[in-house]
Amino acid sequence: MEALMSLVQRNSKVFRRDKTQVFFSLLSVIIVIVLYALFLQKMQVDAIERITEATPEVITMVNEWVVAGLLSMIAVSSTLSAYGIAIKDQESKAMADFLTAPLSRATIQMSYVLNALIIGCIFSFIALIGCEIFIVATGGKLLSLAHFVQVLGIILLSVLLASVLNLFLSLFVSTQNAFSTLGTIVGTLLGFLCGVYVPLGALPSFAQNLIMYFPVSHTTLLLRNTFMESSIANVFEGTPVSYVNDYKINYGIVYELHGNTLSASTSIIIIIGTILVLAIASFLLFKRKYK
Repeated sequence: MEALMSLVQRNSKVFRRDKTQVFFSLLSVIIVIVLYALFLQKMQVDAIERITEATPEVITMVNEWVVAGLLSMIAVSSTLSAYGIAIKDQESKAMADFLTAPLSRATIQMSYVLNALIIGCIFSFIALIGCEIFIVATGGKLLSLAHFVQVLGIILLSVLLASVLNLFLSLFVSTQNAFSTLGTIVGTLLGFLCGVYVPLGALPSFAQNLIMYFPVSHTTLLLRNTFMESSIANVFEGTPVSYVNDYKINYGIVYELHGNTLSASTSIIIIIGTILVLAIASFLLFKRKYK
């Protein structure tokens, strides 16, 4: 345990030393914020105006919609950036030194995972506080204590999922150039696969199914349901239920897959199942790669 914590501290120091890496871990999030300010907010407000009057509550609801997507994206982008340390260690032969030391492969791998978890949790918590300040500053209300605790739990689950997913992906690259390419691909696809760049209902059926099968999008789904529960009830009060359901389906607040509406418990099962499968696959792949 002492050796593991020493490795985690070492990885954390290496990560903090590279300011450029920290910046690029948030690049995809910065892109979403710019897109939201320029296009996404107006597009969604215009769509809602066809159903009900645009009010400050509508703006709050739309802000909560994008905030949920941002938090899911930050979990992925920050943890992926943390695994850059493992690639650097591999290129600099530091990994070979670790493997010849009296350390198990599980300990070495776990040190990278724990470092990614810590970094992901820190970034996500800071982002959550920033998002809450933004929502209040634009006329919304703070989450209730119960909802705040629920959001923290979802974020923890999101960071855990992102950590094992990015561990699995990073094991397929061996150079910093390849890792940089991986980061670019993930950052580009992430906004689409989390249903942030384009509303779910605006995509063709195969793309909608792809998003709904993507495990990380289920963390976005859970966060949206928690953030938007009160605002949806306020905005659509007196509106026909069919219109409300259409809005939820079109904007990825509810997933309807093959004619079935997925429950929150189904999303949680998908997330936990993916975590277990990827954790086992990553451990076996790590052993094979560094045997």
